[in-house]
Amino acid sequence: CSTRADVLDLWFEDGEQCYRWQAVVKPRSAHRLKSVAADHGRRERNREGGPPAGSLLERILPLLDHGGRIAAQAEQTNGGSRWVNVPEREDRGDERKTGGDAFRCLSRSVAIIPFEIDGRNEGVLRFDSTEPGFFSRKLVESYENLAQSLGAAMANRRAQAALNERIKELTCMYRIAQIASESNLSLGDTLSEIVEFLPPAWQHPEIASARIILDEQTFRSRGFEEGPYRLGADIVIHGIRRGRVDVFYTDRDSDSGKTLLLEENPFLEEERHLIQGVARELSSIIEHKHAEEEKARLLEQVRHADRLATIGQLAAGVAHELNEPLGNILGFAQLANKSPGLTGSLRSDIEKIISASLYAREIIRKMMFFSRQTPSRKMEVNLNKLVEDGLLFLESRCTKAGITVERRLERDLPVVLGDPAQLQQVLVNLVVNSIQAMPDGGKLTVGTTTRDGAVILFIEDTGVGIAPENLKSVFMPFFTTKDVGRGTGLGLSVVHGIVNSHGGSIKINSAVGEGTCFEIHLPSMAETSGEGGRDGEQG
Repeated sequence: CSTRADVLDLWFEDGEQCYRWQAVVKPRSAHRLKSVAADHGRRERNREGGPPAGSLLERILPLLDHGGRIAAQAEQTNGGSRWVNVPEREDRGDERKTGGDAFRCLSRSVAIIPFEIDGRNEGVLRFDSTEPGFFSRKLVESYENLAQSLGAAMANRRAQAALNERIKELTCMYRIAQIASESNLSLGDTLSEIVEFLPPAWQHPEIASARIILDEQTFRSRGFEEGPYRLGADIVIHGIRRGRVDVFYTDRDSDSGKTLLLEENPFLEEERHLIQGVARELSSIIEHKHAEEEKARLLEQVRHADRLATIGQLAAGVAHELNEPLGNILGFAQLANKSPGLTGSLRSDIEKIISASLYAREIIRKMMFFSRQTPSRKMEVNLNKLVEDGLLFLESRCTKAGITVERRLERDLPVVLGDPAQLQQVLVNLVVNSIQAMPDGGKLTVGTTTRDGAVILFIEDTGVGIAPENLKSVFMPFFTTKDVGRGTGLGLSVVHGIVNSHGGSIKINSAVGEGTCFEIHLPSMAETSGEGGRDGEQG
């Protein structure tokens, strides 16, 4: 301001905080804005006609008073401003301290101008001059007009800042809603995009970082730094705490590396509401994504079962249509092969016909297994004995291939109701698959256990594994990743058909380069109630 005062001392409130700023003419200097303690109270004018009780002026007047003269000798305007002119120069300093800061000034005239910023906040101006009799009523009233303009400007600035913060908050929530509406994004991609929008929504985005934790996954904003100031909220889904969202402020400038002096609690009250809103929105998004994924998984299971059922019906029809003519071809070829006088080349051709016919008959037999057209003879079956009998014929093949076999058979295993020949076929097919998956040797583990009322047969290998994109197709007839001539693509289809006909299910766990584990879940005799089989599932 254009005065000849030597010192300007500005105090003002901002919510729960009180700040102080000073400027001195000689030596010319301006002190940085500082936060100081200031308790709040009711603003009622006291009986002595002094400052309103609980007002900012009343609370800081002891710090501003020039040796007690303001309270004792000050003149006062109708607006509540006070001034005092010291009649005689005294050779002593007026030292005032607040927040550890001190300044020294030889003052002979002092004026104190209170002003209102808004309904909740006030400010106070103090002018000091070394000239005696410097302040007059007219000059102090002009300062009052200046202070009122300053209060209005500060209120307008705060309103603009509050509006800008609100716009940032609404923009953040709008962008989160936009990302959540993109159904093509996975949950992980959704959270990765959302976490980038959080720092710009805060008051100091240049020093803000954000982090979202969900179960064992963590998503961080670009350039994340876990600073000393944190504002967070829990992510709660169905009453269970699944994670949290946090926003951090660092106390170091990333460009200059200088330490920043922030308030003890630098977050706005509105930001506390915002972080809670973000956490609620994330809970809703996660819940919705989980529901979508579960719906897609169930829908895929239904489609998979429908495809298998359709292929099964087709396979049954094809098998019946081919079985009779193939039997005739095989029978006549075998009769022809017994004819005397056949040349060597002719006998070789007939043997090729017989071999091809036997191979085709095996495919038809497997197709009938898959389509459940082969009648079964169900009885009590002990899977432990089934494993021992099956490995009796397969263990020597494993040894030749450099594969060690480990048995993990649970004692007192409940029996299951099943066709022993068909269940043996399941074991053989899965073990042969594992052997072929370990061309350089490895380890084969065959075992049994119980879980949730089911009896489980598991076959685990350390082979090449199954690629994720192939897991959904392994039970489809004629699907194979093996070289030509090494498989028909019906082995796992047969396994699927047999297990389904026994009311069981199949689970697969596989990792490329690490191996595969097949789990066959069958109902125990105690759980079997004679209903038809359940659709198999893969995991």
